[in-house]
Amino acid sequence: MSGFFRQLLGWSGWRASPAQWQINMLESWARYWPLFVLGAGILLYFPYLGLRPLRFEEGRRALQVMEMLDGGAWWHLKFIGTPYVNKPPFTPWLMAAVASARGVLDEVSIRLPGVIAALVGALSAGVAALLLAPRDRKVAALTAGLAFLCSVQILLKARIGETDVTATALCGMALALWLHGRVRQRFGLVLWVGIATLLACAAMTKGPIPVAFSALPMIAMPLIERKPRDAVIALAIIVLAHLPMLAWAWSNRSDAGAAHWVSEMRLGGAVGGNNQLTRLLHLSDLPFAVLYQLPFLPAGVAMAFARSDLPQERRWIVDALLLAAVPMGVLTTILPIGRTRYSMPAAWPLAVMAGLWVSMYWRRLYFAHFIIGAGLTIAVVIQIVQIVVTDGRTSGQRQLRADVEAFSTVMKGLPPGPIPVVWDRDHMNENILVYGHRKMFELRRDELDCRVPGDYLVAGASDVAVMDASPYWKKVEPLSDWGALYKRLPEAPTRNCKPRFAPG
Repeated sequence: MSGFFRQLLGWSGWRASPAQWQINMLESWARYWPLFVLGAGILLYFPYLGLRPLRFEEGRRALQVMEMLDGGAWWHLKFIGTPYVNKPPFTPWLMAAVASARGVLDEVSIRLPGVIAALVGALSAGVAALLLAPRDRKVAALTAGLAFLCSVQILLKARIGETDVTATALCGMALALWLHGRVRQRFGLVLWVGIATLLACAAMTKGPIPVAFSALPMIAMPLIERKPRDAVIALAIIVLAHLPMLAWAWSNRSDAGAAHWVSEMRLGGAVGGNNQLTRLLHLSDLPFAVLYQLPFLPAGVAMAFARSDLPQERRWIVDALLLAAVPMGVLTTILPIGRTRYSMPAAWPLAVMAGLWVSMYWRRLYFAHFIIGAGLTIAVVIQIVQIVVTDGRTSGQRQLRADVEAFSTVMKGLPPGPIPVVWDRDHMNENILVYGHRKMFELRRDELDCRVPGDYLVAGASDVAVMDASPYWKKVEPLSDWGALYKRLPEAPTRNCKPRFAPG
């Protein structure tokens, strides 16, 4: 351990030996660490999962799932009847599977895959730490599992039907299998197939960028050790893992050009502002990326300093975990296209490093116990604020819940069949449309006189004025302040034209 870090640990408040009751408590928790981690995860993530109405991009995912379950758009995704190629389909597949198992597509079905991914990611971090720790392995497993669960990034995203937590967990599990092979010094076909499958699922969740977090140590470590053959094999497996995603992108090429993929891969675009450095480095997100890894980040950093305390044959572990966490974690945050959430896959290797450090020093340093207690405390506070105070309980959310329930009631009273939607994309609230509980398709303003299935139409607030001026449709019911329901006038002439994305 470096002299600087030894001096840092010399602060009396951190170096004080833990009391015997603290040691006994941690030992008892660690004895049954999988149950403790699962129990903590269930308490942190499951309560009132469906209380809050859909938000952010959850509605977009839910509408894709609706198309899957109703029309079979499993490979060529659709969103209100239009092709959707912004993200590969693995996350909607999971949501559709949960909805089929539960028999209903609701908030819980949309959010449950992310919550399960958080639990699985925590258990895989615990298993990796159990495998890699030089001593007190169950303490390492407990700490790593809790460190992943209590990462602020995971806490803020796992209960939202998004792709980030699922991709993070899949990349972490793939890295855990690779670390297992390294420890055994043997990679069989089954192990490589498992790694490739997990990375393929991650790529089919959010593209290749999250995969790079785990891929970097798989390729770089053999090169550092002058084993080019192992690096070539790892590279081949990683390329193989991307084939399903490439096949999906190729089959959807007619709906997305090169410019679209450049945008989705975050390879283009400019950051506003006149400062040249600001345009070059998106530095405003880096402090948040660091903050969101607290309070277990100090333990992960300490493990980097404590590398020399490990036996010579085990020091590669720290190098591999650092390679998985730091380079891509920094790049995905500071580049002009960077965002704090893009660095989320770094949470998994950092959690494992925190587990290793705590397992080495928990009998001697109070700070090791303090980190675990602080992590659990912060996680509980964050979830109390989210679940007990805000989710579904703010005035805006209560109003939104009343609006979507009223919209659902109105839709149930209409004849069966798909409903056209006229709503400017820049102002569209997809989360509201989900509560129609039926397929919808987009209609342009210049297609209002087209012959379409059904006699009813939903318009968003941005298009109400256009609909009111139309001679073909009449408002029959306002939908709160976000839109209105219209009915085609029986005497209105219709063109025999098919809208661009009519159902079927």
